[in-house]
Amino acid sequence: MFRKKNRSIIVSYIALRRLIGILGMLLPFICILGGFVFAALCVEPSISFYYHTNMRDFFVGLLFGVSLFLITYKGYELIDNIVTTASALAGFGVAVFPCLYSSTSTRPVGIFQVSPQASNTVHIACAAAFFFLLAVNSIFLFTLSKKKNAVSTKNKRIRNWIYRICGIIILASIAALVALFLLMPPEQIDEYRLVLVFETIMLLAFGVSWLVKGETLFRDKPRVS
Repeated sequence: MFRKKNRSIIVSYIALRRLIGILGMLLPFICILGGFVFAALCVEPSISFYYHTNMRDFFVGLLFGVSLFLITYKGYELIDNIVTTASALAGFGVAVFPCLYSSTSTRPVGIFQVSPQASNTVHIACAAAFFFLLAVNSIFLFTLSKKKNAVSTKNKRIRNWIYRICGIIILASIAALVALFLLMPPEQIDEYRLVLVFETIMLLAFGVSWLVKGETLFRDKPRVS
């Protein structure tokens, strides 16, 4: 009976990993669709801009959900827990410190009612940290095995390649965004929705990584005892 209960807990934990991956992948598309259908909005310049639309509750709620899961996530090593906890704190920061919607805004924003400019600075720092730590998690921590010096299966090696590719995509997207802001005027970046594009790419990579971690793809076959 106890073994059956423990097995149910493991299955639920794996299902949560899958759910986190799916929600992360759907976030930009649900925000865009919800804004268009229910508020007749054009596509916003970034996902964070949906905080200032009818999709605020969904945006903040999903970030809190993902962050709460990350803060309770337990990996194979202590460093796993440190990285995921830091990721969770960064995720909370993205949710509670909204980005700057207009350069002329002066009214205090967010839970803590700080100035829009200060909130925007914290928001950008938290968003960068969030994605960077997700990449670190995918490249260096998801690739670990339960047992040290364990022989990797074929599917484990495939999963590790997927983790690394997803992490590299996230890091490359961060670098691309930095380069864009150094080389292009902000108005042009907003016009072409480039931040939204790279945010979507990073969230898709994040989602794939967590779906694989949730044993949706390339899972090992159970051993026959």
